[in-house]
This record gives sequence, structure tokens and C-alpha cells, in this order.
Amino acid sequence: MANDLIKQGIELFNSEKYAEAIQKLDEALKTANNPQQQVNVQYWLGRCYFDQALQTNDTILFDKARGHFEKRLVWAEQLSGEKIIEKQGDTQHWLGRCYFEQALQIGNAVLFDMAREHFQKRLVWAEQLSGEKSIEKQGYAQHWLGRCYFEQALQIGNAVLFDMAREHFQKRLVWAKQLNGNNSIEKQIIAQFWLGRCYLKQAKQNQGNIEQSEDYLSEAEKCFDEVSKLVEKSKDKSFKKQAIAKLRRDFRELDFVKGNYEGYFKSKQEHIQQKLSKNKKINGRLKENIAAVLAVLSIDPIEFDKPLAHYTSPAVCEKLLGIGQKESKQENIVAGKMRMNSSAYMNDPYEGKSLYDLLGIQEPDLENLSELSRHNAFFACFSSRVNDLNQFRLYGKVGNVEASGCCLVLNRRGNWIREPDLEASFHRLNDQDGFTGSVVKETTAQRPSENLPLYQIAYIFYRDEYTQDKEYDVMDGKTDFGIRLKPISDNLDWHEVRKQQLQTALKGLCGYWKDTDQSKEEFQENKAALEYIRYLFKDHAFRDEEEFRLLQIEEIGSDKVQYCPDTNTAFLEYGNVCTRLDEVILGTNYERTNAGLKVEVFRHLLKRKQPHIKVRHSSLPINPPNRY
Repeated sequence: MANDLIKQGIELFNSEKYAEAIQKLDEALKTANNPQQQVNVQYWLGRCYFDQALQTNDTILFDKARGHFEKRLVWAEQLSGEKIIEKQGDTQHWLGRCYFEQALQIGNAVLFDMAREHFQKRLVWAEQLSGEKSIEKQGYAQHWLGRCYFEQALQIGNAVLFDMAREHFQKRLVWAKQLNGNNSIEKQIIAQFWLGRCYLKQAKQNQGNIEQSEDYLSEAEKCFDEVSKLVEKSKDKSFKKQAIAKLRRDFRELDFVKGNYEGYFKSKQEHIQQKLSKNKKINGRLKENIAAVLAVLSIDPIEFDKPLAHYTSPAVCEKLLGIGQKESKQENIVAGKMRMNSSAYMNDPYEGKSLYDLLGIQEPDLENLSELSRHNAFFACFSSRVNDLNQFRLYGKVGNVEASGCCLVLNRRGNWIREPDLEASFHRLNDQDGFTGSVVKETTAQRPSENLPLYQIAYIFYRDEYTQDKEYDVMDGKTDFGIRLKPISDNLDWHEVRKQQLQTALKGLCGYWKDTDQSKEEFQENKAALEYIRYLFKDHAFRDEEEFRLLQIEEIGSDKVQYCPDTNTAFLEYGNVCTRLDEVILGTNYERTNAGLKVEVFRHLLKRKQPHIKVRHSSLPINPPNRY
């Protein structure tokens, strides 16, 4: 009976129905009557909690996963022969992974030390195995030891740790060469990838020492060149495709660190243009310029290392963090997911239309009726202005009391912006035949994506005696409009490339709409193509927000769009942000509202639930409410 329940639990696990799988495996645990069954049940219970922790960003679940893996260790000791060695080593791996992933989520570098202890034990067990199995398992252990040092080096900014990471990746390469056939090739590729990334990150962290940085870049290039040769030998088409995609990304980053910004931009634009190619209706000239705009305004991790702020109300802040002032049972409060709200009800009534004006595109009404799009854009908005008085005055107010909200600070550790899944923003556009409504292929509701690209917003202004923005204007002054685009980092050389490329792309778009004769059908298809970029431009009046946004376009009526009866709004879920938050700054007037909120209570509750998040109280100069 236990075996049947375990099998059912595994099927539910593979379907990502973790809660149901746990329930089924708990039943199996009660009927398991031998060590092998206990080992199996404890493993799958641990995996359920582990994968659930990754999916929900709930770090408490890692503790539950570890509990089951530790019990598995005890039961594994009762097995016989080589099974003891295999199960002990395998379990040490998963204990290490729990600490490793938890360290990534909450930014606690000490957990990497604990992860390494388990990966080191796994290495010891692997050495006791025989044949190719021993070689492969030792290689895995060396890989994860290297990953620990690599991620720890990134978190604490200690470049020396990259040397230690390289030692382990080098050992993995040695073991990989002792394997046979395609397995050997693939493991060598992985080892060379990580060796190259170590050199690349070291070069970036040592840019003050030009000679040393150039040496690191040279070594990184050698590793990536070796990967190129090995990839050609791989016989696994799926692995080969993934490896080529990663290799292009790594060569792109190499160009950026070397200062070859033109080459970096060209590669980034080509990558985006390939994604747009799925929508066959987009004109080639139009596609090239749209891809250029996206390449400028989408932000890759290597380009950006500044903190960002999300301003919101205390009520929303507490829901996101899983706490609640004046609530008796804090343990029952679950952290909610950040929402992406509809473009239709933003504070800018002209949202998404500024680019149409710039290009001279009018939206004609027929018989006083407006056609409604099948799709809508949803945003989560952020600002580069952290602890900013104007933002505090505008957003998150309690009862119209200015500066009474919360400023959520992300990316201070540089761990929030991930490798962007650009297609995730526009998946629905690529599934539809140019917005005509005919489905290109059967699609399922998109899952929430925490790898949505981050976009910088550009601001459009028209030149007159009152509006001049020469400092950040990317245009050349010969047009009657300007585009404000602030640098996203201290790298002004990269910013100059972005400015020039955005200017070229916008002039190309203006010329296309001005010079091209289009039928009514072509006009609608080309206008629909602008959906990829029109929400990345706003009116110059909003320039002080210095906005960045996560953007996703979704079909109205899809299963993914949710409805909130409390606010009577449609929204998309972005994800749990607890593990990505570095700090919460409470507004100056946080305690001066009728809500009766207290800074001390907020700190206490958050310390118990999310101890890694720092709390500070803003002291920006603003009058308390009802003071004139």
C-alpha cells in the first residue's frame, strides 16, 4: 500500500501539486514498514517542500524540507551495500541545496558555509563509490562547492572567493574528461561555462586594476571559446540549443565588460529581434526599430546595480510581508504576492498614448464608439528615487496624510534583477496573428513570471519656451520633440550608446509612419506592433518619478487575469517579494494617521517573520497632518 501511495505522491509532485502530494506522502509515511520505503517517502516529502519553497519564495519551507532529508539520513543508515553510500551522498546534496537556495533568497552569506559542509560530505560519500558513478558524483559535488563560492563572492563582493570557486570548477572539468561519450562533452561544457563566468565576474569587480581585469577577460574568452568547440560535438539537440543561448549571453556580457558597447547592443538587439520574429505580421523595417527600442529600455543585470523603490500603503506593505498590526494570530498570515495593475487606471490618463502622438498616429472613433483591444497591459512600477519626498507625498497615503506610506527598497544587494525573459512580457502578442484575433497556436494561461524584464521609462516632451531638458535629451535638437532618458548607472559610455541607438530607432519609426503608404489592414497591423513599446514612454510631466516598470500584456478574460472585489480592479500576480526586499522605509507621518500604526510594532512583527529585511523611519521634512 505504501508503494502505491508513494507512486501517487510522485505523480502529484511531477504535476507541481505539492500540497496534494504532501498529503498523499504523509499517508504513505504511516504505512511504510521498511527502511527503503521510509527513505523514499522522506526524500519525496523533502523535495515537495524544497520545490514549494522555490515556487513561493517561502524560506520557512526549506526548514521543513531539511527536516525530512535529515530523517532520510537516519533511515539510509539501515540500508545495505552500496545503497547506503548512494542515499547518504544524495541526501547530503539536498541538505546542501536547501541552505544554498535559502542563502540566495534571503541574502545570508553564512548559509553558503553550511551548504558547503553538506556538499563536502557528499564528495566524501562519492569517493567511496566505484566506476563512472563515482566520477560523475564527485563532479557534481565539485560543481556545487564551486557554486557556493561563486554566489557568495557576488553577495559580499569578495573577488578572492572567485579563485576558490574556480578551483572546484577546474576539478569538475578534470572529472568530466574522465567520463564517456556525450556525457563527458556536456559536463565539460558546464564546467567551462562556470570557469568563464568566474573570470568574467572577477574582471567586472576588478575594473579599477586595468591590467588584471584584462587578464581575467582574456581567460574568460578562452573558456567561452572552448565551450563553442565542445557545443559542436554535443549530440543532444535540446542541450545544444540551451548551451548556445547561454553562450551568446556570456559573449554578450563579455563585450559589455570589455567596453565593446556597440557589439553588446547589436547582439542584444538581434536576440530581441529573434523573439519578435514569432509575430510574422510585423514589417521587417518596423521590427528592427522596435527591437532597438526594447534593447535600449530593457535592463539586463550587468547594466544596472542601483537600488529601486516601490511606494505603497501600509496595508499593502503588510500584506506583502505576511504581517498585520492589530492581528492576534500572526502565524496564520501568509505573505501575499505583488500585483501588476492595469494600464487603464494608472495616474496618467494618457498612459500608452504618448508614443502615438509622437508618431502622428490618430485613433479614429467610428460613430462615437471606441474599439476596445483584446489585450491589456499590466504594470508593477518602481522608482530610482529612494526615500523621496515627492514620491512619499503622492503614493501610499493613509487617509490623504502625505508621507504616511511605505517605501520598499529592492536590488540594494543587486540580486533582484534577473536574466530577463523578454518573451514573458509579450507572450500573448506572439500567440496572436497581429492582434487580428486568430490564434497562431493553442496556448495555455501563462504562469506568473518573476523573470519579467525591467524597463526604464523614457519621457516625451515638445520643445517650447518653457520645456527644455537638454541635459538628458537623447534627440539632436533638430526635431520638435525631445526624449528624456537618464543614465541608469555611472557608466556614461554605455549611456551614450543607448542615447544614440534610441535616437536612431525613434527617427526610424517617425520616418516609417510618415513615408510609408499603408492600407487600412496594414495600418492596423503596424499599429498593433507598437504594443511592444508604447507603454515604455510617458509624458514629460511625470519625469520626476524616474520610473522603471515590470510589464506584461495579457488577454482580457484569460485565466491569468484576476479580479479583486475589494478594489474592483483586474490585476496580474507578479510574485512574492519578501526574499527580494532589502529594506522598508516608513514615511515621516507613518504614525500620524487615524490608523494607529506604530513603527516599533512594525519592526517587531517583521523581525519575527522576515528578519533579513531592514526597517528605517524616514525623517524627510514634511508637516504633520492638520498643521497649517
